[in-house]
Amino acid sequence: MILEPLGVSCMHAARLSLATFGLLALLGCSAPAPEQDKEAAAALGRDTDETVFDDMIQTQDKARAVEDLTLGRKGELDQALEASEGDDPAGE
Repeated sequence: MILEPLGVSCMHAARLSLATFGLLALLGCSAPAPEQDKEAAAALGRDTDETVFDDMIQTQDKARAVEDLTLGRKGELDQALEASEGDDPAGE
């Protein structure tokens, strides 16, 4: 019979601990969002200035820049090749 009141108080302590833990978890997760630069986001053409995909987007942008450079050089070589074909002494 002496253990019964002890069990009840342990149950209340467990409930109080659980409620406190839940409250702390909610407070910890409700941090304000970081400030965003709306002008930088608008320049990038999106709603936010930073995303988790920024590294991948930067990699794609670099690949596009290299592709443009490569296609430009290919165009120059094609023009040079066409110009050299026009100077053919065989008369073709």
